[in-house]
Amino acid sequence: MVFSWCFLGVFLVFIAVFWTSFPNKKEIYFIIFTLFVVTIIMFIAFLINGYGLSSIILSTVHIFVEYWVIWFIYKHLKRNLHISKVSSLFIKGSLIALFISTLAPFSLGAIVASGLRDSHLFDMAIYFYLHFQYNGWLFFFLIGMFLIILGKKNIPIQTKLISIGFWIYAIALIPGYLLSVLWADLGFDVSFIAMLGGVGQWVGILYLLIALWNVWKHVVDAFSNFIVFWLNVTLILLLVKSTMELGLIFPAISNSVYDTRSIIVGYLHLTLLGFVSIFTMAQYQMLDILDTKQKWMRIGFIIFFIGFCINEMFLFAMGLATWMNIYLIPMYLEGLLVASILLFIGITILTISIYKRKSIS
Repeated sequence: MVFSWCFLGVFLVFIAVFWTSFPNKKEIYFIIFTLFVVTIIMFIAFLINGYGLSSIILSTVHIFVEYWVIWFIYKHLKRNLHISKVSSLFIKGSLIALFISTLAPFSLGAIVASGLRDSHLFDMAIYFYLHFQYNGWLFFFLIGMFLIILGKKNIPIQTKLISIGFWIYAIALIPGYLLSVLWADLGFDVSFIAMLGGVGQWVGILYLLIALWNVWKHVVDAFSNFIVFWLNVTLILLLVKSTMELGLIFPAISNSVYDTRSIIVGYLHLTLLGFVSIFTMAQYQMLDILDTKQKWMRIGFIIFFIGFCINEMFLFAMGLATWMNIYLIPMYLEGLLVASILLFIGITILTISIYKRKSIS
């Protein structure tokens, strides 16, 4: 469900960047309206029925809308000759990863129909979807859009280093999926391939971070301190996220992680609420969708981040306590509730600040 909101959020970055160059803006309105309506109805369906028939049908509808978006973005990339080759590489890679991820939900129907709902295959299909969503589609797309925004600000990028990082990461992405399913005990050969995938993804991200570090002075000069701070936070979260994934190549760590629900949830929140959400909102600031001069926008962003940090602190603390055979964290549920309330308040303030700005302009 959360991926639907992330999908809409990152797609809006693409729309904002290329708004003036779209020949048919009616199609854009129709796509956004369809995505929003399907996402809202799907959210309600999951609340009422869980993973029931209505939820499955709506999820399938959303997948076909995703295919529509893939075609829409690809068409525009072909028309727009001003996009750098390396930026286009990341965007095209994201579209391929998005398409691959959609194969998993279709396979779930066949798995359930075969009476294998409680088998490893069902969970492996879910992890397949998750992996190609956040490590593929969302990662590639956000980095690609970030590079395009830097290009529009005439900030030089080290194309060679970034291209090398892209190809190392992209090649490692498929075997990297196996890191997510090592709990299925697939044998030494599969574990070795998974290790290569994990190391490859980590090295690819290092190449990217080094390339950005080498031109970071230009980023600091082009954007406000507030924006640069959140970009720094984003890249730190990316490094932390990829390093955590690298740790899964060690069997003792991977087994402990997969047996600890709070660690898995904490990692997903680190990726989606942390890297993806903060990076998306930082790009909104770079594009002036969020006005960094507005006091309430800054307050909303900070409240959101505090809620995110509290959420991560309690989830990972619970995971550590479980490993130490301590089964009670003081105020654990209350802490998660406070974090959720802060996240909600932060998002609400950010939303109001956008509408308030529109009414003033």
